[in-house]
This record gives sequence, C-alpha cells and structure tokens, in this order.
Amino acid sequence: MNGSQEVLEYGLSTDTFVTRKPRGEALIIGGMGEAKNKWMRVLSKHCAHVLWFRLTELLFPDKFPMVTAMAVTAPLRGPNDPTITSEVEVNRDEGTGDIEIVGIAGPRTWVVRLGDYEARRLWTALDIALYPVGWEGSSAKFPPA
Repeated sequence: MNGSQEVLEYGLSTDTFVTRKPRGEALIIGGMGEAKNKWMRVLSKHCAHVLWFRLTELLFPDKFPMVTAMAVTAPLRGPNDPTITSEVEVNRDEGTGDIEIVGIAGPRTWVVRLGDYEARRLWTALDIALYPVGWEGSSAKFPPA
C-alpha cells in the first residue's frame, strides 16, 4: 500500500451479508461497523472466491482440502474499475482470534474485523452466493454443526 492510499477502517463488524449484483459479475458484502456505521463493498467474483477460500482455510482447517477441491473458481479480473475490490487479504489476529479482511479497491483500502461467529456468518453467505446449490448433496456434512 502506498502513502496516497485512503484507508477505510470499519472495525469489528456484525450483521454481515452478501448479495449478488444483478448481472452476477460481482458481489456486495457489508455489515455494521464498530461505530454502528453500515458499510458495503463491491467485490469482483474472483475476489469473493479468494475471500471464501481464505475463510474456509481459517474457519474449517480440517475440511479445507476436501471442500476447496470441489469448488469452482472465477477468473481473475483486472483492477480497471476503482469501485470494485480486486484484491483481498484475510488473516487471523493471533492476539484476539478475530479475522481481519483487507480489501483494495482502486485508490482505497478497506479493513474489517470479524469475530468467529460473524466470520462464519459471512462464510455461509458467501457460500450461498457463490455456490447456490450448496453442499447438501455431499456425503460429508459441511460446515460442521
């Protein structure tokens, strides 16, 4: 991130959601920020897949190889639209256990922190948006109850 990058910090968030844009080429994620401010960000489909993969890896490490082997991915989309998040990083804060999501949308970087429950809610919403048929056809029950 360079010095001219604007950083939007939403803090520990709740009430996360995911919806598809009408043409299906992007997804909208959002929630309620720490200061009770609503936030929404548009993600390329590829970026949403990266977010889903990283959340799967962090939340369900024992199921990660099986689940991601079944997942279909989206092609990489170039950063030609400054309003669409084209890059995302997802990490677990070792001190708090929170999940931190950092997205880059053109000249803006946005940061969201999620507790375990909210991270699982976001994962479920992404799973439904990206893979609408769900996992119920699999012999393995996922995600674990």
